Amino acid sequence: MYGETWGGSEQLWGAAAHVLLKAEHRVAAGVNHWPGPRREWDALQAAGCELHIREYFPRLPGRLLNRFLSTAQKIPAPNATHDWLKNFQPDLVVVCQAWTDDGLEIMEMCRCHQWKFASIVQAASEYQWPDDARALRLREVYQAVCGAFFVSRHNWHLTEKQIADPIARGEIAWNPFSVDHQKPLSWPDENQSFKLACVGRLQPDAKGQDILLQVLAQDRWRQRPLTVTFFGKGVNRQQIERLAAMLGVKKIQFGGFVSGVSGIWKDHHALVLPSRKEGLPIVLLEASLCGRPAICNRTAGVPEVLDDGVTGFLSAAPEVDLFAEAMERAWENRSHWREMGLRAAEKVRALVPEKPAETFAARLAQLASM
Repeated sequence: MYGETWGGSEQLWGAAAHVLLKAEHRVAAGVNHWPGPRREWDALQAAGCELHIREYFPRLPGRLLNRFLSTAQKIPAPNATHDWLKNFQPDLVVVCQAWTDDGLEIMEMCRCHQWKFASIVQAASEYQWPDDARALRLREVYQAVCGAFFVSRHNWHLTEKQIADPIARGEIAWNPFSVDHQKPLSWPDENQSFKLACVGRLQPDAKGQDILLQVLAQDRWRQRPLTVTFFGKGVNRQQIERLAAMLGVKKIQFGGFVSGVSGIWKDHHALVLPSRKEGLPIVLLEASLCGRPAICNRTAGVPEVLDDGVTGFLSAAPEVDLFAEAMERAWENRSHWREMGLRAAEKVRALVPEKPAETFAARLAQLASM
């Protein structure tokens, strides 16, 4: 992640690191410099992880010296070159990518040093294609990788199309979740109104909150006994608030970042997620396991876990008119939401292992020993 202290893209490698440390493997992590609280970093270090923080700029003394030094002598930012990996001499390097190619340079370094490496792709988008030169480089590293992990088949096959080459060592890896795997929650009271939760970082270019607001601005939704709570944090909260005010959407509120996800679903009847780009949303898995249906765009891996009209409702594309149609179908079938949520929980339990981090850590240990 860039610019955030921790996000969904960090959950899998972070949880797997804790599992491997408990099994007495030696683990080190190279992470981007982030502002703000570092609770997850502190927990990893307390567990024995060696943390190497990759900074964007040299420290102040280095910046001052660089004004007078030649190009060859300039002082780099701490850990920018990943030299710590040379000292660590890894049996396996795991490159966690928010997108399909942001770990390319690190994977090329692993290939150059003949270090065994695996990659994780947390999201992919039809709107972000590599150019020819970068696609060639990606083909070379994906041919050399010992394991290429994707959180959805969509992301896997889209990456293959974008580099125009099959990824023979591709696998699906499920992200960990923070709700009970076996027991859906009881159904909230619906006598006064229905409550939808839009859970995700407040960033419309990815999560599409603007699409939802435009639907809620339609006259029919102004009159209905329904409220929407936006949960999460992000760089666009003020813009979302201003857009809601501009559109005259009043039956919304902001719940902030919530660490206890089950608490959301004790009071809300369904998830609404108008994302433009995704991998496979952890919030969709969590809502489903809690017994809540979802209204989502047909984006990335969402249709792999959500059956339209059975466990939720799918919009054909992230467009206002199409999402409005899915919302309308959901409203017309609101008397069936409870049973749809139970079917959603049953489906996700059958797909997703109860302890994804342990499953992934075991696979990494296997790759490292091969």
